[in-house]
Amino acid sequence: MVAAAFVLAFLGLILLGVLVGAVTGLSPGLHVNNVAALLLATRSAWSAFIGVLMPDTTTDPSLTGVLLSCFLVATAASHSVFNFIPSVFLGAPTEDTALATLPGHRLLLAGNGAKAVALAARGSVLGTAFAIFFVVPLRFLLSDPIELAERFRPWTAVFLLSLLAAIVATEYRGRRPVGRVLRAAWVQILAASLGIVTLRGTLPFDPNTVLFPLFAGLFGLPTLLVALRGPSARIPHQRLESLRLLSREDARSALRGTAAGAAVSWLPGLSGGAAATLASVGGRKHTGPHQFMIVLGAVSSSTALLSVTVLFIIHRTRSGTAAAVRDFVGDFVPWPSLWSAPASLLAVLSASVLATALAAPLVVRLARQIARRCSSSNPRRIALLSLVVIQALLFVVTGPLGIGVAAIAMLVGLVPIALRVRRVHLMASLLVPVLLTYLSAPR
Repeated sequence: MVAAAFVLAFLGLILLGVLVGAVTGLSPGLHVNNVAALLLATRSAWSAFIGVLMPDTTTDPSLTGVLLSCFLVATAASHSVFNFIPSVFLGAPTEDTALATLPGHRLLLAGNGAKAVALAARGSVLGTAFAIFFVVPLRFLLSDPIELAERFRPWTAVFLLSLLAAIVATEYRGRRPVGRVLRAAWVQILAASLGIVTLRGTLPFDPNTVLFPLFAGLFGLPTLLVALRGPSARIPHQRLESLRLLSREDARSALRGTAAGAAVSWLPGLSGGAAATLASVGGRKHTGPHQFMIVLGAVSSSTALLSVTVLFIIHRTRSGTAAAVRDFVGDFVPWPSLWSAPASLLAVLSASVLATALAAPLVVRLARQIARRCSSSNPRRIALLSLVVIQALLFVVTGPLGIGVAAIAMLVGLVPIALRVRRVHLMASLLVPVLLTYLSAPR
C-alpha cells in the first residue's frame, strides 16, 4: 500500500510540476528559482498536502523530501522546454534561451516558427535521454577516483578565458578576418562592461530576476527593432507540417549540446547560457538554424537535469533547484560505487525524464496553435506588440530600473548587428563577471 501510494503521489506531483513549469516557462521574468524559494517558504503546507496524498507516510520526512524534490525537478524540466515559446514568438529571452532568440525569430519570419519550437523540444527530449547516459561517467570523473571537480577548480579562470578567445576566433573567416576579430573583441568588451555593472555592481536587483532585463535588452529587443525596420509585408504563412524522422545529424547536434550541458553543470558559477555558448562555438556556421535549435534544446534540458545530479556526486549546488533539493533531501547517502546510485537520485532522474516526455508534445501542440494564429500577420504589428509586452513584464518584474538596464543593454545589443559579427559575443556579459569572481576569490 505504501509503495502504491508513493507512486500515485509521485505521478501527481510530476503532473503538477509540468503545469507549474509551463507557467514559468511561458512567463518571461519568472524562473524556477522563484518556485524553489516559494516551496522552501511553504514547506510545511506542502508536507501537509503530501500527507493527504500519502496518509501512511506523514511521519517519514525523507519520503516527503524526495517527493518535493521530484516536483521541483519536474518543474525545472518542464520550464526548460516551455521557455522556448516566448523566445521564438515574442523575442523575450531568458538567460538559458538567449541564443535561441536569434535563429528562432529568423525561422519564424521564414514561416517556420512552430518548427523552431518543435526542433528545440526534440533537442530537449534527446538531451534528457543522453544526459541519463552521462550520469555514471560524471560520477566516475567528478568523484572518486579521478576527482576532476577538485582538480579543475584552479583552472576555471583559464577555461573561461579560453572560451572567450575561442568565440572571438570563430570570426576569423571571410574577407578581412582580422577586422572581424577586432570588431568581435569590441563587442565582447562592451558586453562585459555592461555585465560587470549589472551583475557585480550595487544595483538593487533580485538575483533571480537580474538576468531578465540584461538578456531581454541584449538579445530580444534588438531583434524586435530590426523587425520593426523591416518590410511591412505580412509574415509568411506558418507551415505546420510535422518534423521529419530523427536523423543522425539531429542526434549528433543533441549529443553536442548534452556534452556542453554536462561540462557546465559542474563548473561553479556557470549555467545554461554558458553551456549554450560553449556548444555554439564553431557550430552554428556548419549546422544552420535548424540544428542549432536542437543543440540549444539539448543544452537547456540536460543542464537542468545534470546540475541536480552533480549535487548527489560532489554534494555542491550549481543551481537554485539543486540548492532546494539539498534542503529537501537532507543528509545524502554516500554513492559508494558506480552501480549503486542512491534511491533519491533515481527518483529525481525519473521525475526529470517523465516531465520532459510530457512537456515536449504539449509545447509542440501549443506552438502550432500560436503559429496558426499569427499566420499572415503584419510583422511590424507583432514586433510592436512584443515590445509592449516585454516592457510591461520588465516593469512588473524589475520596475523602472529594469527598463533602464534593458534600454542600455539594447544599445549594446545593436552593436554586433551594425558591425556584422555574431551576437554570441554578447554572452561575455555573463562570462566575464563569472571570470572576475574566480580571479577575486581567495585561494
